[in-house]
Amino acid sequence: MLRNFYLIFSLVLSFSVKADLTNNWVVTKVYIRDTTYTKKVSYDDPIYLNRIFEWDENVIKTNIYSGAVIEICSNYKVNKFIINFDEFLNKEMLSANSFNINMKQKINQLDIYCPNIQKTWTLFKKNADTYLIINTNDSILEINRIKYQNTVPSFSCSKAKKVAEKLICQNIYLSGLDRSIHDIYHNIKKYYDYNNAQKEFEQIYTNQKKFIQKRDLCNNEKYLMDIMNKHTYELHEYMPLVTPY
Repeated sequence: MLRNFYLIFSLVLSFSVKADLTNNWVVTKVYIRDTTYTKKVSYDDPIYLNRIFEWDENVIKTNIYSGAVIEICSNYKVNKFIINFDEFLNKEMLSANSFNINMKQKINQLDIYCPNIQKTWTLFKKNADTYLIINTNDSILEINRIKYQNTVPSFSCSKAKKVAEKLICQNIYLSGLDRSIHDIYHNIKKYYDYNNAQKEFEQIYTNQKKFIQKRDLCNNEKYLMDIMNKHTYELHEYMPLVTPY
């Protein structure tokens, strides 16, 4: 994976960025490299949007790289590299223009090593409130600092009555999953509507109703996380691949 490409840059510094990054962060944009190897993921694909980083001085939690499991990175170490982002991307992915970054600008690359799970996460600083993070060989995610509120679900929490709805409203990860499910479903619906294929859409509609009924019977946060995550990926199989042209 691209996370391991970190030895080609000129200046290496070890430092702590914990005070700078301590906060909640949410995926707001997805960038895809258009190749024959690109997975079934579209630009700004809701399978990744609303994924979360929770960052404090000692622990980072995220569901970006995992499914229902919230990965925990403890006692992490951070290395800083000063890089030419455009050079790096032209070798591997896109151009810096895709990210609204000055092509001549040097930016910070942060390699975050998690000894407890033996993983390295690679981020690029766009500005104080926005970072880019390598996701797969084909994609980069943009994460933004959440300043005023957590990720909100697709429904109004002030009207939440069921236990499941209240649990979703109280949990940043569940809220993000709910938003992803909502957006995936409506992307699929638009596609079928556009192609005048309402009859073919009926089974997807029925499955969605069954999922909501099952979800609303949940009164356990972990079980809710499991079934919502499973449904997110199952529903995404119907998502049309949008060619980025």
